[in-house]
Amino acid sequence: MPKALIIGPDFYNFNSAAIAAFSQAGYETFLGCYGTPVDPYDTAHKLGFKLAIDKESYRARNRAARQEHYVRLFDEVRPDIVFILNGEILLPATLDYFCSKSRVALWCFDSVMHVPAVKGHISHVHRFYCYERTDVEYYAAQGLQALFLPQAADTSVYHPLEGVQKDIDILFVGDLYHSPRRQSYIAEVIKAFPDNKIKVAGIYKPWYKNPLKALLRERRDIYTNRNLPPAQVNALYNRARVVLNIHNEQQRDGANPKVFEICASGAYQVCDANPYIRSLFPGGEAGLYESPQQMVACIREALENDTAERAAAARDIVLANHTFGTRIAKVIEDLKKID
Repeated sequence: MPKALIIGPDFYNFNSAAIAAFSQAGYETFLGCYGTPVDPYDTAHKLGFKLAIDKESYRARNRAARQEHYVRLFDEVRPDIVFILNGEILLPATLDYFCSKSRVALWCFDSVMHVPAVKGHISHVHRFYCYERTDVEYYAAQGLQALFLPQAADTSVYHPLEGVQKDIDILFVGDLYHSPRRQSYIAEVIKAFPDNKIKVAGIYKPWYKNPLKALLRERRDIYTNRNLPPAQVNALYNRARVVLNIHNEQQRDGANPKVFEICASGAYQVCDANPYIRSLFPGGEAGLYESPQQMVACIREALENDTAERAAAARDIVLANHTFGTRIAKVIEDLKKID
């Protein structure tokens, strides 16, 4: 049985989704989780990083010290494929060592502009995949080939639930604290739909930044001010009549994970549009907007009409083409073409 070593950060559910997809493809799988911003993200490293005057120097020393661990893991597994999610913990020399003995693919699930430690990795792996088309263009301008591979749905987590009541009119799940755009759009929704039940799940006013502001935060009936595990998010999607998706400021021509996860859950999605998003839903399977005014209109239309057929059609699109299984199958196929 061929072997696959997955190396990825120890958050989200992407590692487990990749493991399941490789297993379904007939691979024996092994996992190397790394912590961020330092690895491992234990008490000693948390404290050291917090107290460091030059945090980037601390991270650089941490990366250098951790290479032996990942080389040893690689040597123990002796994988046919190394599949890396982001991989900011790894250094070019380590990637070169992997490539000398295995086929290596890296999937960057954030814009490379926001993961500087990964930017140069494209020259040290066999295949480099990006979630954002503008990143592919960035590398092409340098004569380097990156491949567009957008996010996907983990259907073991995101799926319809039986007998769930649609008791939330409008739902948004995501980090508001780091996105003024999301904050302003959510404010528009709250203003436009004062009589509807609205839920916003995600960090809005974090305790670690300002405990007083977190304690005195407004609209507790709307804002949870905490992140939720994927299974709870899926349950919320199933309860919502409309699930709102607002990409962060960096997204230009691609999709965040929620595009696929919302659809896989069976919920109806209202999403901000870009060229890639429009290509996904050519038949009106999701409500697409380009301004706060259009967003409000899309939500209102969805609340006033039955969207079940559109949501089902969007789910069919995702299940057919945009699961972790289809993504990993593409990676395996690409790596097999390497001489």
